[in-house]
Amino acid sequence: MADEIKVRAQLREAMGRHARQLRTQGLTPGNISGGGQPSTAIQMDQRELRDIIKATGAPILRITIEPGGATDTALLARVERDPVSTAILHVDFRRINLTQTIKARVPLHTEGDAPAVKVYNGVLLHLIENIEVEALPANLPDALTIDISGMTELNSTLTAKDIKTPANVHTLISPDEPVITIKAPRVETAEEVATEAGEQQPLTASEATAATTRAEDAE
Repeated sequence: MADEIKVRAQLREAMGRHARQLRTQGLTPGNISGGGQPSTAIQMDQRELRDIIKATGAPILRITIEPGGATDTALLARVERDPVSTAILHVDFRRINLTQTIKARVPLHTEGDAPAVKVYNGVLLHLIENIEVEALPANLPDALTIDISGMTELNSTLTAKDIKTPANVHTLISPDEPVITIKAPRVETAEEVATEAGEQQPLTASEATAATTRAEDAE
């Protein structure tokens, strides 16, 4: 279940394009919004934030903001990344009340090994990577799991009702929504193999005649 992580941040003065300069200083710009309060622009230690996200996914943070020492309890709601380097460019936090249920997306992990992958060389496809759930903040799971050890045949599919969900967590997805499937390995056709090998198609009669004429002229 989600634990409250204590972090420190500073009020941010650099806005818009100027926020780029923060990243060169090892800081990540962000905002805290919601809860009936004005949005607060903050900046956080880049490395600390990256480690938190890597370890816990979408954590609940107890953020102490300097100067002044004001605190906010917030959920990491959005992470903007560079499309090439995947570096964190900006983060958005949503204020939460620990006594009220909230909605959040959590990753879906598989457990076990699917026999169809080993026996038939099947391809395991994750149709949905994250599941939206509703729960009290303290009950938010770091991830949900689904057991794939019973997938013995190609084209077998698991749906949302197969996800292991704690009793105090409600998934906001149709029970019949497919989430995991196993497909047969792709088999290349003879034409594709020939194309990849650079095999040329036979010349037509007119093309052959033209090639012979060019060769005679070259002599």
